Amino acid sequence: MEHRLKVGITHGDVNSVSYELIIKLFAENRICEVCTPVLYGSPKIAAYYRKVLNLESASLNTINTPGEANTKRANIIHCVDDDIKVEIGKETAESADAATIALNRALQHLDKNEIDVVIMAPQGDDSFARTGTRHFPDYLAKCYNVPEIMTILVNEHVKIAFATENTRLEEVAQRVTIKSLERKLQMLNSSLKIDFTIAKPKIAVLAINPIPGETGEEERNIIIPAIERARQNGIMAVGPFLADRFFSDRAHEKFDAVLAMYHDQGAIPFYLLSEGSGAAYVTGIPGVCAFSLDSPGWEVVGQGVANEQGIRNALYLATDVYNHRKRNLQLLKNPLPHYDIGANSNESDLNVEQIEGIKEELP
Repeated sequence: MEHRLKVGITHGDVNSVSYELIIKLFAENRICEVCTPVLYGSPKIAAYYRKVLNLESASLNTINTPGEANTKRANIIHCVDDDIKVEIGKETAESADAATIALNRALQHLDKNEIDVVIMAPQGDDSFARTGTRHFPDYLAKCYNVPEIMTILVNEHVKIAFATENTRLEEVAQRVTIKSLERKLQMLNSSLKIDFTIAKPKIAVLAINPIPGETGEEERNIIIPAIERARQNGIMAVGPFLADRFFSDRAHEKFDAVLAMYHDQGAIPFYLLSEGSGAAYVTGIPGVCAFSLDSPGWEVVGQGVANEQGIRNALYLATDVYNHRKRNLQLLKNPLPHYDIGANSNESDLNVEQIEGIKEELP
């Protein structure tokens, strides 16, 4: 009998577009052919948005625990106060706290293996600020008490990770060190192997500075030594590349992933390449947690114009990562002779010079 993953979806901020995205996703009957969805939220608020959006046919099965989930329907676990005041398009302290309550309940069930993955619907920055964190990955790092996490943006064309996350631009150069880059490259390399079944990942590393030769101190003294150390440890890291030429020349197509030095350097080209196909997940924690790249959309809540493709992408990404990780970790525990976990990927024993059309850009 086929095992369908139980996918926990948090309701995000109740005043944002989150319920619209989720209800539209659940309105597709085929979603239950992919997984068993379990929404963490409020049946009352869900019913309110179904009426506002004229999507009342998208019914939800109310349950108390994931074990009660109906595999043929979308399910909802009631985990917030029904008296929450819905103020469409406005982030409030009440709505921010409700988002965190739902997220915590989902993570508790994930830790107990009652659900297989967690998808976070959009919620505002205030919900994390009220917990002393800055964003979803930062919150996960605090919940699991891990020293370092990594966000990986994924679409059909490229995977992008970051050497620094949520860092002021003026602080980036201070936070990028040889040791920190070594750790990030190791995390990214491991994720590509275990979570995406790429046996010998090729990772492009971007430069910090836009003009090598003029202001290339960080490249010469930090990035290049970090790349060399990574190679000594068996990681195929290449670079540093100038971000503008790297993406405009479509060099990203020759690599399995890109390590950007700061958020905008990687996120802007990622969004331009995504065309609505992107999502993100967090590695460095025990479970699989993904999220859509949608904003809370305060200005369009209730208008029925929000596109659910982002949360669908996150769901597909999380289930793919879960399945790859489970299979590959089992293979590592019980290795088969000569078995190549990346048989479908582009992994021959390449030297840097053998990657067609690629030359390292040294400052």
